[in-house]
Amino acid sequence: MPMMRWSALLTMSWTARLAAPLSTGAGPRSGTILIRNTQRSHAVDVKRLEEATRVVLRQLRCESFDVGIWLTTDATVRKMNREYRGIARSTDVLSFPFHDELAPGSAPDAVDGDDADALNLGDLVLSVPYVKRVADRDGGRPAGAGERGVSGALAPLTSLDARLAHLVVHGVCHLLNYDHETDEDFEAMVRVEDACVAALRDRRLGGDPP
Repeated sequence: MPMMRWSALLTMSWTARLAAPLSTGAGPRSGTILIRNTQRSHAVDVKRLEEATRVVLRQLRCESFDVGIWLTTDATVRKMNREYRGIARSTDVLSFPFHDELAPGSAPDAVDGDDADALNLGDLVLSVPYVKRVADRDGGRPAGAGERGVSGALAPLTSLDARLAHLVVHGVCHLLNYDHETDEDFEAMVRVEDACVAALRDRRLGGDPP
């Protein structure tokens, strides 16, 4: 679940990303969540994924920020993984933070809330077939002793939509520059992930459908 530097090419190649207004008469700006689903292997509840993403952004005090999510194929993610990381295989989610210069979790306070162009967290690219394969192979089991955060929350899940929601948690944490390269970084990221997973569960978006 790697993080890489944001690529303007990724966002600008999409159908126009229109900045949401800074504020409305009803309250502060609500960020745009642009979900592009170009894979055709598996049905995805895009409305549920958008709702889950908004829950995560609210938990992280980032509800004013825009986020792009691309649901795509193994081939596309493999190509991007090779191009940006030098690894010639697919993965579940790639993260491209827009503000990669900021300290972890600092974007809500560090970014000018009056600058619509700056209110962009970045983009997530997910391989839906990869996520589905892992759900079929590994889902439905208790979390292992060393599995915490999103990794632990994914263990019992068999639903593609539930797994995608949790991978958005992990990906958005990377957009905020959280990482897991050191034990200290891992602990900080897991704490944030656990809070986001709890928020999903509170909204009944964190588990497999009955």
